[in-house]
Amino acid sequence: MYKNKEYSFLSKILHHLALGNNFIPEMLHDIELTVFKKKIKLDNLKPHIFVCGLPRSGTTILMRSLYETEQFASLTYRDMPFVVLPNLWSKVSNKIKSKPHKTRIHDDKISINIDSPEALEEIFWRVKLQKNYIYHDKLIVHTADEFTTNEFKNFISLILYKYKKKLYLSKNNNNLLRLESIIQTFPNCVILIPFRDPFQQANSLLNQHKHFTKIQGEDKFVKKYMTYLVHHEFGLDHRPYEFARNDGIEIDKYSLEYWLHQWIEVYTYLSQEKFSQKNNIVYINYEYLCKNAESVLKYIERKINLKNLMFKNKEFEFSFKKIQIQNNEFASKANMIFDKLNKLNNKTFL
Repeated sequence: MYKNKEYSFLSKILHHLALGNNFIPEMLHDIELTVFKKKIKLDNLKPHIFVCGLPRSGTTILMRSLYETEQFASLTYRDMPFVVLPNLWSKVSNKIKSKPHKTRIHDDKISINIDSPEALEEIFWRVKLQKNYIYHDKLIVHTADEFTTNEFKNFISLILYKYKKKLYLSKNNNNLLRLESIIQTFPNCVILIPFRDPFQQANSLLNQHKHFTKIQGEDKFVKKYMTYLVHHEFGLDHRPYEFARNDGIEIDKYSLEYWLHQWIEVYTYLSQEKFSQKNNIVYINYEYLCKNAESVLKYIERKINLKNLMFKNKEFEFSFKKIQIQNNEFASKANMIFDKLNKLNNKTFL
C-alpha cells in the first residue's frame, strides 16, 4: 500500500464504492465475465505460482523477482480498486501515467509504483467466501466449493488475458488457509512457502504491528483499505490465523511471545506431512534465499519448465539481530519446527 498522502479524495471514494461491500464487486465481476467469456482460455494445468506464508519472510521480494522476468501476469496497483474487472477497468487505468517508485507504507525499504505487483487477489475470495473464513477476531482454514474454484479459474484467465501472459503469479498469504483447494484447482501449480528464523520473523512482525497500529490510529482510511483487502496480519484490525480450536492462550499482542506463538501456529500447520509430501509445495528458507538467490530462482525456473528466465535482482538483503525470549517452551517449539522446515529446504536445494 502507498502512504496515505498518495491517495486523493476521489481515489478514496472510489475505493469505498468498489470495495466497501461484496455486492458491487460481485456484480462487476459477472459483467466482466459475460463480456470476455468467449475470449479467455481456461487451462487449469498450467504451473501457476502462488507465494504464501507468514509475513516478513521474504514473500514480497520473492514474488517481485519472479514478476520482473516478465513471464507472469499478476495483479498490480493499476488494477485497484476494481480488481475483479481487470479488462474493463483497464480502459480507464491504462490512461493513468506511471510515476517514480516510492517507499511503501511498511517503511521496509521496498519501493512501489502503480505497476508494481501486489497482494490484491484476496478481494476475490472475500467476495465469494467471506462467511466461510472471515470472523471478527480470526481467519480460519476453509475449503472452496466447486462453483467458487471454477469462478477462480475464470478470474485468473481474465487476468492472464489482460496482461497477455500464460502464467499467473500470486502473492497472497491468506492462500495458506485454502492450500488444498488451490492445488485441487490447479494440480500443476507451484506453491512457494518462504520462512525465516522464528525469532527474527516474530520480531519483524511485532515491529510492523506497532507501526501499523500507530498509522491506523491516525488514519481510518488505512485501516479500511487493509480490511477491504483482508490484510489482517497486524495493526488495529489484526485477526490471527486459526487452524484448530483456540487453545485458550491469551498473550499480549505487543509482546515478542505473541508473534512467536503465531509463527509456531502457522508453520506447524504448513509443515504437516499432507503438505510437505506434495510435489507442488516448495519450502524456502529466507536466509538461504539471500545467500543462494540464483540457485533458488533457477530451481523454480526448472520446476515450471521455463528456460532462460532473466532475473534482474539476484541479491537480497539479510540482517540478523540478537533477540532474547523468556518463554523457553515457545522457544523450544519454534526451534523444533524451524529445524523441520530447514530440512525440507535442504532436501530441495542441497
